[in-house]
Amino acid sequence: MTFGLLAALPIISLIGWLSMFGLKHRSLFAGDIAGLVYHLALIPLVDHLPGGPEVKFAGYLWLFMDALVDMVSINHIGEKTVWALRMGVHLFAAIWICGVSWGLGGVALWIGIPLGLFLAVHATFLADVKNSRAILGIGVVPAMSAWLLALSYHFLMGANLAP
Repeated sequence: MTFGLLAALPIISLIGWLSMFGLKHRSLFAGDIAGLVYHLALIPLVDHLPGGPEVKFAGYLWLFMDALVDMVSINHIGEKTVWALRMGVHLFAAIWICGVSWGLGGVALWIGIPLGLFLAVHATFLADVKNSRAILGIGVVPAMSAWLLALSYHFLMGANLAP
């Protein structure tokens, strides 16, 4: 895979992710399709980013499981079930984001560690509080956007392609 494609995937993911938030208010189906783009665009990056097997496993688990959550939402499993499943897979997102960020260092470290910790804390302690979705959005939208841009920058600067 080329540096250019690897650098484009976090941007494609970011576009899918931001679109997901914008679209879900108008059309749950369209929002879930955007969510699929967000998650699936990151899958090829897992192998090319730092982290041992447990970090990579958490990355793959998060991305595939959250894509599954998007699919069950498309197929009307129910909002409460979708939310509970999504909170469950956020633990794996937190592990992957923290592990990758630790390995990348620099700005990715300073964005990714707090982002991962916030995801884990939110999923564990705040998933059922009033305005939980708003809390998640406020805590994650700027940090995840910046982290995905940091991943793109990592590949643009000629990161090592070897897994």
